[in-house]
Amino acid sequence: MSTTLRLTPFERCLVLEHCAGYPCDCFVRTVFEGRVDDECFTNAVRSALEFHPLLRAVVKTGWTEKWTFPDFSDPSIEWREGNAGGPFPQARKIDLYRETGLKILVIRDQSNTDVLFQFHHACCDGAGIDRFIDDVLVNYAREWEHASDASHSPCQHPATVDVNRLTKRGAHGLRFSSTLKVLPSQLVGLLGAAQFWGRQPKPVVEHQARDRDTASQKQVPSITSYRFDKAETLTLRKAAIERNVSLHELLVRDFFLALWKWQKKLGQYDADSWVRMMVPMNMRDTSYRSLPAMNQVSSIFLDRRGKDGSDPDQLLNSIREEMEVIRKFQLRYTFLFLLEILNRIPTALKKSVTRDECKTSVIFSSLGKSLRRCELPRESGRIWAGDIVLNDIYGIAPLRPYNCFTIFNLEYANRLRVNLHYDAEFVSPADAEELMNLFVLALNETIQVSGR
Repeated sequence: MSTTLRLTPFERCLVLEHCAGYPCDCFVRTVFEGRVDDECFTNAVRSALEFHPLLRAVVKTGWTEKWTFPDFSDPSIEWREGNAGGPFPQARKIDLYRETGLKILVIRDQSNTDVLFQFHHACCDGAGIDRFIDDVLVNYAREWEHASDASHSPCQHPATVDVNRLTKRGAHGLRFSSTLKVLPSQLVGLLGAAQFWGRQPKPVVEHQARDRDTASQKQVPSITSYRFDKAETLTLRKAAIERNVSLHELLVRDFFLALWKWQKKLGQYDADSWVRMMVPMNMRDTSYRSLPAMNQVSSIFLDRRGKDGSDPDQLLNSIREEMEVIRKFQLRYTFLFLLEILNRIPTALKKSVTRDECKTSVIFSSLGKSLRRCELPRESGRIWAGDIVLNDIYGIAPLRPYNCFTIFNLEYANRLRVNLHYDAEFVSPADAEELMNLFVLALNETIQVSGR
């Protein structure tokens, strides 16, 4: 692999988005039964980072911005003794021009451990984070076994990771011939882009975004979360199958309905105003297991008005039909092609990113089944890594200007967890909890209808 890598347009977009007012950071909280061993965990992270280079890279400026890879040093891990399972700690600052894009905080009490991973989004997406944590867990188990019995080998190369694939990460999995095949279908995407620019979405709560240089005075990140049990998760999947939609599409519909109810309670509802939902799309193909942590993701946008919620079944059908068009015409590439064009026009991408306007109202992301290919043993779906058991996982996506909420859904141990990240300067904890309650209520109503 080269000693430097030019930033892709998508990565550059995320570097430009990152600011004091709206840090572009992702968070994962892993909740363990047992006390994580200092030495085993540090070695496990260090070994994983060898094969996920962007998590130990910094950005250097020049004619173009590039990833550079300084001499490998110990990962940024902070250790605290305290109550595991407490509120989310305050995020730390990440400056990719001075330091790497990964920070880890470990909080231990006598019998449990919380590990909070903080990633700069320019380094990797949700699936990349999931793969990195998978490797850390496998490495930890090997380190623990080696510490307990020297006949066991310590951390080894994760055989499926090919770091050389980083050099092609901006190609979106396309070769020249396949790019030519995709381009004609993007005419449909351009029609959608015309609608995108023609509609002016509104924030879900009217407000003026913070100045980019002004950090929030509230807790960052602020989160409320809910976990469905195994039976409820299974029934939700059954409900999606009965309606001929994906679980993700069902979650999107019920969140729209919950959001409009919530807006009515707060006096923020407008039947004719556009709510724009940004939905990240995984761009990985069948060879994704060989990818190191990186951004292999695009986005699509779902625009709906409050009056679209008058018929929940029709709303769900419209979401399914729009997603079918996106899949048929491969419109997940449209956003990436537009970024490519903006990146080639001097200052255009920066102006687009930093313009003070509401581009999206809410971000709605679904990882799917977290750590589903992890090779470690399980009990009731929970992963055993040496002397610790992974009980639960939380995921948080970053906020952007005028986005009061981002939602990140994941499934672990056959249980769906819904995470709501909110901007505490414009939404109170009680109001955020109310939105979560309405979302859960909407999903429970769907469960009850399916269970009849």
